[in-house]
Amino acid sequence: MSEQQKEQTAFHWSELKERGSMLGIEILVFIYKVFGKWLFKIVLTPVMFYFYVTGRLSRQAIWHYLDNLNTTMNQPKRQGWARFKQGFKLYFSFGMAILDKFDAWLGKVNIKDLEIATPQGYEELLQSKGAVIFSAHLGNMEICRAIFSMGENKRPLNVITYNEHTPSFNNFLKKVNQDAAINFIHINDFGIDDTIKLKQKIDDGEAIVIFADRTSVNNPDSVHKASFLGEQAPFAVGPFALANIMECPVFLMFCLNEQGGYKTYIEKFADPVKVKRKDRQAHFQAMANRFAQRLEFYCMKAPYQWYNFFNFWPKSSNNDPKPSKDLENSVNGK
Repeated sequence: MSEQQKEQTAFHWSELKERGSMLGIEILVFIYKVFGKWLFKIVLTPVMFYFYVTGRLSRQAIWHYLDNLNTTMNQPKRQGWARFKQGFKLYFSFGMAILDKFDAWLGKVNIKDLEIATPQGYEELLQSKGAVIFSAHLGNMEICRAIFSMGENKRPLNVITYNEHTPSFNNFLKKVNQDAAINFIHINDFGIDDTIKLKQKIDDGEAIVIFADRTSVNNPDSVHKASFLGEQAPFAVGPFALANIMECPVFLMFCLNEQGGYKTYIEKFADPVKVKRKDRQAHFQAMANRFAQRLEFYCMKAPYQWYNFFNFWPKSSNNDPKPSKDLENSVNGK
């Protein structure tokens, strides 16, 4: 195994250290609020270029993704300068998505600013008394808060987060707008108490969002492999087990920037179903396969909006899923 391969398989995504600082983000917000988008974009360009050039592992992960995407879309893999430019296009898109997050949290985005691309799925979500929503680091999920922020459809949107870095940024967003309709739930060790709290939110008619393109921090081997952009990739069992525990409808939701405006895609993913214990792993595998297919579909629709900066396809000889003990105990009432 080469040194590059070792680097790509030696760490879990949560071990990647955040680069930059909250002070830097606050300065960018200040520039945007005072001077507008034009100066923000000018300042952002060299900042993102610096992080792109100096972030070797992230850059290699982006190239790996784009190579797989190009192959899946029957396009040639980029080489040399063309590859470098294509990768930076995705990286810069991530920077601009931060600006859209600010707009969402400053209350500048409402339901009238969104185009609901899938009205049937949207209506089904609104009619559900409680729902689990699968999403991914694709597009801009914060924009979707507008769907739940006003009128008769107003309800809390709970987003489950895992890693230690997230709270600082989320707390900053809360400081920007304390009335924002997203409630971040930080979970380190998922236990029975968390299960009860989340089930109560579902019973109260709230929605729970979980990003299903990340493996568990505490149970990284609790995965099912599924074909994604031409390679077998690990998808955490946790989101699918959680959906099974909650006994409620499950939806997919992605908010993509298309031609300068946001389109929201909402699909009914699964109905609540009782699954026997012996059939659970097969059920979760089927859900992982389907989620991977839909994520692939939307990545091809918005190729520069999947903001994944670690190796998503680690090479491993172990293809047997190890069930999440925390979630298995929750399912079994332990």
